[in-house]
Amino acid sequence: MSIPSRPVQDSRLLSPHASTQSESRKRSALGNSARPHELSDLPHNVSFLQTRRRLMFVIEALTVGGAEHMVVDLANEFVERGDSVHVVCLSALGELTAQLSPDVTLHLLNKKRGVDYRIPRRLRALVLKHRIQVVNSHLWTANLWTRLALVKSGVPVVITEHNRDVWKRLHNRIVDRALSRVTARMIAVSQDTANFYANDVGIDKALICVVNNGVNTAVYANGNGNGLRRQLASHGEFLIGTVGRLAKAKNHLRLVEATAILHRLQLPVRVVIVGEGPERQSTEDRIAELGLRDVVTLLGERDDIPDLLAAFDVFVLSSDREGHPLSALEAQAAGTPAVLTDAGGSADAVSRSEQGAGGILVERTAEALANCLAELVADPQRLAQMSAFAQSHAARYFDKSLMIDRYSEIFDKVQRSAVIS
Repeated sequence: MSIPSRPVQDSRLLSPHASTQSESRKRSALGNSARPHELSDLPHNVSFLQTRRRLMFVIEALTVGGAEHMVVDLANEFVERGDSVHVVCLSALGELTAQLSPDVTLHLLNKKRGVDYRIPRRLRALVLKHRIQVVNSHLWTANLWTRLALVKSGVPVVITEHNRDVWKRLHNRIVDRALSRVTARMIAVSQDTANFYANDVGIDKALICVVNNGVNTAVYANGNGNGLRRQLASHGEFLIGTVGRLAKAKNHLRLVEATAILHRLQLPVRVVIVGEGPERQSTEDRIAELGLRDVVTLLGERDDIPDLLAAFDVFVLSSDREGHPLSALEAQAAGTPAVLTDAGGSADAVSRSEQGAGGILVERTAEALANCLAELVADPQRLAQMSAFAQSHAARYFDKSLMIDRYSEIFDKVQRSAVIS
């Protein structure tokens, strides 16, 4: 595990470590006020225009994953906008902590595996010590412990649900319904996720709002795939790529099987799979069984994703289940058309309107995926039109600035409601 060389507040002791927030940023936040309000004179959840908001994001660990990347983006963007931002990792830090701004204060609670009754007390003490005004937690573990910690604290908790969590059993759903009573707002990353929590779990629809994920579209629009394309595919080959954790929900085997169909049709395709995970061995085995070792390449983890996405002719997600896939947004921002299986929140991640489409949804079968790809291989003009539309639409609707604006509005609303209460 990569741990950044930065101060981390280990909240086992809750000792007064120095914050990583810069003094210049602190001064600039108050620069134009005649006299800043003394925090000691105010309730912990009261905000004034002259002061920064005090926000906290909670997650189990900042390991590699879509939700974890999103927490990093949220924290960095809000601190850039002038808020005081804390990030709490319950169990471990994780590789992505290295991507946090130095102005974000990082805390580790060292949660034990399973039930750890110390966590509510520690987290509540941390929130009150830093006079946090709004807490935003992500994924089941953080959503559970954060709400338990802050019952009757007066601090509003906004939880973010990232997927159609069909794994949740009856007791999980009962807990979700009970804790919804102490939840200020539930953010769902897609309409499919919102529908699941309203219809299957039984959460009041009035509590739920949909905020689609967003990405830094400019970064991906500036990707340069020319050199990588020459490395990954021969002249005249159609390059298909995907980026994602090698996990069962992503169902990379479906893409491999679709590739076998294309290969039997003697279409000149090359397939690249970027990512690591527990299903790597089974993916390698299936590639070998189908005789595709010269056609499908596993690249592992990479740090040149914008350039890779720009190199692909088509980006594919062959998933069984998706929340609102960041990789599909990134691909379209890079000008790469996307073909996604109809897997929950994937529908919200396809660029399309009355003017055109930069992505296509297909049934969750290898045959449907192969048929769609074969049509695109045979129609370069359509592919070029999709590419232009995808990049334009992504810049307008998929940029993370829109996501940050929506979160900011929600934080303001729940904070005002808490003050009134």
